[in-house]
Amino acid sequence: MPRIALLTQHGKAQALQPLADRLGLELVLATGKNTDDLGTFTRERERVGSQLEAALTKARWACELTGARYGLGSEGSFGPDPHLGMVPWGVEIVAWWDAERGHAVHGVAQGGATNFRHRSVDSEAALRAFAEEAGFPLHGLVIGRPQEPWFDKDAADWAGLFERAAPAWATGELWVETDMRAHRNPTRMRMIEAAGWALAERLAVVCPACQAPGFGPVRSLPGARCEGCGLPTPAARAEVLACGACAHALQRPLRETVSPARCAYCNP
Repeated sequence: MPRIALLTQHGKAQALQPLADRLGLELVLATGKNTDDLGTFTRERERVGSQLEAALTKARWACELTGARYGLGSEGSFGPDPHLGMVPWGVEIVAWWDAERGHAVHGVAQGGATNFRHRSVDSEAALRAFAEEAGFPLHGLVIGRPQEPWFDKDAADWAGLFERAAPAWATGELWVETDMRAHRNPTRMRMIEAAGWALAERLAVVCPACQAPGFGPVRSLPGARCEGCGLPTPAARAEVLACGACAHALQRPLRETVSPARCAYCNP
């Protein structure tokens, strides 16, 4: 059975095994590279490049380390939602690399199904409330910041959490945040699996020109016209589908018009 290699330090194989099974490939784990060199959620190291670049780097490294033709890499990012900026939002990318063809494809899953949050707390009661809200101890917590003496990622139970946090109360408050490393965050694991399924669906579509897998949308084209005044709007009128292997591309229409509610002239 052909192999597909995954480079992970945080147990992502359990989330991506269904992808390997669907592709008919044996999932093997790559070792020998520290993925934290590409960035950490707790900011000891800032991310190098974009989220997609980090995922693709991991996939390429997986091939180099194992000699497998195919590689997988996963990268997540978290912050406020892109619509109103009011709720936590997660974005997961799973990248696939064909070392023989030099061909990359990726799948994305995103949404508000994340426990991502952070807060400054000034008492044991406030820490307990945050931890319960975050799903601790099933979900991990990080206390403090890297430059603080009580910075810790390893609390596994309530007693350990309060013991590690105790020295901070002398200063009056403690920074605490959810641990977004995959092996400490089952909610995130589910979104990684969803990104894997999105990648599998993308790989199932082949390029009409060269038959390489992964033909699909790469960007949208604005310009759908307002139903009221007829002026073009920022809303997408079409999307561009392209192949990452041969660069063949085509446009697929999405809509001709949109509601005046989406028009800057009718609804300034």
